[in-house]
Amino acid sequence: MCDFNPILIIANSGRMLAQLAEQAGLNPVVIDCFCDLDTQQVALVAIKVESLALEHVVAALSILQKTQTVTHVMYGSGFETHAQSLNYLHQHYKVLGNSVAVFTAMQEKAHFFATLKSLHIAYPRVSFQAPQTEAGWLIKPMRGEGGMAIRKYNRAQLVSDAYYWQERIDGMAMSVLFVTDGNQCVIQGFHKLQQVAIADNDYVFQGLISQPDVDDAIVQTVTLWIEKLVRAFALKGINSLDFMVEKGRCYALEVNARPSASMQLYKNNLLTEHIKCFVAGKLAGGVKSASCRGYKIIFATSECVIKTPITWPEWALDIPEPGSLIHTGLPICSIIAAGENEQYVEEALLFKQQIIQQLLR
Repeated sequence: MCDFNPILIIANSGRMLAQLAEQAGLNPVVIDCFCDLDTQQVALVAIKVESLALEHVVAALSILQKTQTVTHVMYGSGFETHAQSLNYLHQHYKVLGNSVAVFTAMQEKAHFFATLKSLHIAYPRVSFQAPQTEAGWLIKPMRGEGGMAIRKYNRAQLVSDAYYWQERIDGMAMSVLFVTDGNQCVIQGFHKLQQVAIADNDYVFQGLISQPDVDDAIVQTVTLWIEKLVRAFALKGINSLDFMVEKGRCYALEVNARPSASMQLYKNNLLTEHIKCFVAGKLAGGVKSASCRGYKIIFATSECVIKTPITWPEWALDIPEPGSLIHTGLPICSIIAAGENEQYVEEALLFKQQIIQQLLR
């Protein structure tokens, strides 16, 4: 596919990208915060870091360079709060992903929502000053991912300038995955998002299901939005848009300007499409998948230690090392299921979750 090997995957969790890279015929080396067993299985080298902060990334790269010669990098989630690290990668490697300027533009919320307004893209009301009343408002981090630190607004809580307020929309949370070369754009699929409350975080991303029933008018509206967003922000590669649907209307929430978890729900290897947008400069025109599939994260409801031995099912992902201590509210592993429709997949995910919970007792 390309003349670079190995390829560095760096993310909060690099498992998905590493597996997709290996399936595409590449040799991944990984730097991430988990170093799960299934990441180690496909990676030439896997290095665990405390965080994606610049000092931790540079230290890991120094170790990696002793045995591997890396020229190309792909990044995943986790850089929303570590722009310095992303800038370092762009300075020292060929990055197969959106530029630092494009990526951080998604985090500059005042500019982001002003751009949406100029493009006539609907979004929930936002405020960068505390509202007079707390009813109907959420507080959200300027630079966040995975729904962490999003909560219902309480005026009694102190709020720093690292947060903003957004009107709460009581509808269905959705996302759409798309790939673009900067000119052409292909919608890969829509997804129904699943969220869970963990401690003070009211809307933590827990999973998603592909190919839900979506009204044609919503599809047309969101497709037009994406075409506008690609031009306005110079997006390239795999990206996703999160949005809400309420009473037949949709409201844009945020753009994830990097590969997202929904990629793994498609039979065709979308990582190949992503890479070709940066190497060849144009879309390859892959075939879209029509199957219904689901992905779900299993969070620890109490502190637990991964006992040995555990025979993990083949559909279990992000498998922790034996002896790992998992704190309350942190992910233990994730699961994946497929079926003929959304209800079947939801039931299959619930059944598999119960199996995992039994294994961990």
